[in-house]
Amino acid sequence: MIKHWQKLAAFLLLAISVPLYAAESRLPGAVAAFELVDSGGRTVTHLDFRGRYLLLAFGFTNCVHVCPMMAANMAAALKIAAQDATGIFISVDSERDTPEIVNRYAASFGENMIGLGGSYQQVNVAANSFKVTYVVSKSQKNYTVQHTSSIFVVDTEGQIVETFPLNARPAEIAAALDGGN
Repeated sequence: MIKHWQKLAAFLLLAISVPLYAAESRLPGAVAAFELVDSGGRTVTHLDFRGRYLLLAFGFTNCVHVCPMMAANMAAALKIAAQDATGIFISVDSERDTPEIVNRYAASFGENMIGLGGSYQQVNVAANSFKVTYVVSKSQKNYTVQHTSSIFVVDTEGQIVETFPLNARPAEIAAALDGGN
């Protein structure tokens, strides 16, 4: 019988190793495209953020370990970055996370953090734009969400300039946001 701590250890190992692989496979310069919904029910696209630097990540609000670390690192990087930037947390759990819920979750990490959501189809299009994968599995007893847990740095032109694993140091993320300065 597998003990709870063994399951947790296996999950954490997977969570940390997957983002490192995913980060290496991304090509800088890809357009960070999305069309999602904000907490007011308005459609928001990547074009609404042109002229602003972004930190962006995909996750879900019922996540216990990975997503809080990712969002906290994003918020900490935003606080120390010289650039005025926005952190965007996009939920991949469109069934449970309404735009209002995901925005409240993101904002709890910092004043420059917002949350966006949308329909399953909208989230798929956004995730594909960032080469993010996710799976929502449901059974009678379990509801599991797995996802790529990378933090994306997006420049003022909407180009992805760098990708970090969820456990990257905030200073490292902030330096990339500030153009390496």
